Amino acid sequence: MKTKITSLLFILVSSVVFGQTAEPVSSSNVSIGISFSPDYCYRSLHPKSSYQLGTEFRDTMEVAKLGYTTGLSLLYKPWDRISFETGLYFSDKGYKTKVMDLYDINQPTHLAVNRAKTIYHYYYLDIPIKLNYYLLKGKVDLFVSAGVSANIYLSSRTIFKLEDPEETQTISSSGDLSQLNMAVLIGGGVDYEISNRLNLRIEPIFRHAITPVVDAPIKEYQYSAGANFGLHYTL
Repeated sequence: MKTKITSLLFILVSSVVFGQTAEPVSSSNVSIGISFSPDYCYRSLHPKSSYQLGTEFRDTMEVAKLGYTTGLSLLYKPWDRISFETGLYFSDKGYKTKVMDLYDINQPTHLAVNRAKTIYHYYYLDIPIKLNYYLLKGKVDLFVSAGVSANIYLSSRTIFKLEDPEETQTISSSGDLSQLNMAVLIGGGVDYEISNRLNLRIEPIFRHAITPVVDAPIKEYQYSAGANFGLHYTL
């Protein structure tokens, strides 16, 4: 009898000890996260018929630039295969020109006197609403996502870079673009379970504006392709 009591006490003590040292399993369906996405940023142009020549000229001289999107996210998962996601993100969108020759009209030789490029930065506060659908569940979850984003215009910065002598001129502005820009989001990726509460997310994502940057004869719609790298912590 004494041996049985001792064995029972040993089992109870072991259960308490291992219960305290093991990582608790979260039953919450809410998680918060942080993410960073390097982005390939550009724009599409939709002109009125009389401005087609100007559009073609811009398409020959303007190219994509690198930008980024970073911020905090909130994810709610009411069902096993579906979750809803929102957040607050700071984004740097825009494009740049190719390096172009500069000429001095006062010189009769018409030779290039310098070379330069211009980089356009548009800064936004992005508020997305996304639906994530999980195709596979396990240690690694595979999902696809789609949604919309309200992008609030903060400011813009235009950088003009000369090659020789190396010189940079910067012009900042806060009132020359539409204050609100709407975009659609399409993506997909994987969630890797680091622990019961912590997930690593890798998500290629494409964003395309459905409202123009500015109401002008040549309407400009921003878009970007990036890859979200993030961590999500389940509350």
